[in-house]
Amino acid sequence: MKALDEAIQDEYDIASQVSDEEWEAIRPTKLERRNYLLDRIKTYLAKHGTCENCTFWRMSTGETWGKEYQLANYFNNSEIQSVIEILPVGTWRPSDGPSMNDELFLHVAHGFRGKTLPVVSFHNPPWQILKINESGEVTEYTGLVFDIIKELSNNLNFTFTVEVVNKTVIKNSSVGNNSLEITNIATNSIPTEFIDMIRNKSVAFGACAFTVTEDNKHLINFTSPISIQTYTFLVARPKELSRALLFISPFTGDTWLCLSAAIISMGPILYYIHRFSPVYEYKGIPMKGGLSSVQNCIWYMYGALLQQGGMHLPYADSARIIVGSWWLVVLVVATTYCGNLVAFLTFPKIDLPITTIDELIGHKDTVTWSFRRGSFLDMQLKTSTERRFRTLYDDAMKEHNISNLIKQIENGKHVFIDWKMRLQYIMKKQYLETDRCNLALGLDEFFDEQLALIVAQDIPYLPTINAEIKKLHQVGLIQKWLQDYLPKKDRCWKNRHIIEVNNHTVNMDDMQGSFFVLFFGFLVSILLLLLEKLWHKHAVKKKEKIIQPFMS
Repeated sequence: MKALDEAIQDEYDIASQVSDEEWEAIRPTKLERRNYLLDRIKTYLAKHGTCENCTFWRMSTGETWGKEYQLANYFNNSEIQSVIEILPVGTWRPSDGPSMNDELFLHVAHGFRGKTLPVVSFHNPPWQILKINESGEVTEYTGLVFDIIKELSNNLNFTFTVEVVNKTVIKNSSVGNNSLEITNIATNSIPTEFIDMIRNKSVAFGACAFTVTEDNKHLINFTSPISIQTYTFLVARPKELSRALLFISPFTGDTWLCLSAAIISMGPILYYIHRFSPVYEYKGIPMKGGLSSVQNCIWYMYGALLQQGGMHLPYADSARIIVGSWWLVVLVVATTYCGNLVAFLTFPKIDLPITTIDELIGHKDTVTWSFRRGSFLDMQLKTSTERRFRTLYDDAMKEHNISNLIKQIENGKHVFIDWKMRLQYIMKKQYLETDRCNLALGLDEFFDEQLALIVAQDIPYLPTINAEIKKLHQVGLIQKWLQDYLPKKDRCWKNRHIIEVNNHTVNMDDMQGSFFVLFFGFLVSILLLLLEKLWHKHAVKKKEKIIQPFMS
């Protein structure tokens, strides 16, 4: 009753200070009144209530997460269980109910509660990037794996220390000064030293990206994949074909043959129709010069094809119909030729590229290929039953050092198969060194290789870690972090099948074919001139030998 009186008095005091409309807006709800009464009752019982034989419960919980890694260097597994700390988190009495001073489920609410977890790692860009100072001490941990671990440490409330293995790799690497380096370390092979440290729980997990394989699952466990890498191949970028004969490209060879045959055949047809037409005899028109010879008719048809016309027109309607029909053909042919020529000037022709595995195998007589031996791809190709993959494995070269094969790839004689990401690094590095875009990627992507962190088999935190990794995938953070370490886009990044369309200025490469035609015509003209001179000289000598009768 006392709590109810206090509640009524408080509401009366507030209501007396505001208008009725304001009170209706701020008056407490039924739930707020109920909670207020219960709080006042509990407060009163806690101060003034007495109970000599009431039930009293004390609530405690164990702080277990991360203890095994902190005590692993001092105790074995059975001794660790005996030193796990039991923390009081609250009490419960019938009079006032539960009274909590901490969370009942500590690790659900607070994760590892600030524990420091040891992890093991090594230098393997872009997954783990370790930077050292002049004295050889590691000063910075970056890369996709450490970005994920830092986010996990924030979400699961722990800190971590890193034990570095194989510092020689860091000293010999230039990653500290060049972000375009990527190592050739096979992620499908986990060192024995790592496996022993994980299984002995000297470290909480391996801060490394390793390939998820069934063979390794017998010794350790993997988290959810942090990245999936696909394989493709690196080939020479298709080159532009010669534009010397660009002027004949708008038509195929068959079309040019048909046009040549039409010019040669239409000349005699026009001549015979013009010759045998009775119009000239009926009107008394002499048939001299003009179209009265086959040669002139052929040249007339050729001139009409070039839209030059002619000085003479036949008088017969039959011949004029032939000429008019030829002009219509010339109109269609010339318009089609001009339109296609503009298209060929704008879109240069390129060599046929190798874009798929089937095309690669189809060029095996002229092109070789290779891949890294001992890699995940090597294992998949070796055990594959698909014919094309068996061919890739059986006919591959043993040489797989990419630095020795770059020149062959640029010349179109070799193809290198690897992660798409690793090939992008190679393309970027080659572009920066040569300032040329000589390399391209195939379109086929095959054999998904899953990369994940490694943990012990009996670790109880794996579902929690996997749930956090799933969240990072869903919000796109992992993909964004990985993109930060990949080569940035440049002018070589565009699809090799799409030719960039700009305001193209016709240059000498485009016009060289027309000059070749002019030069060829000049040579033929000179040759004919010499033949004419020789023929004229021969005719004069022959005429001189003939004895002419003397006339007085």
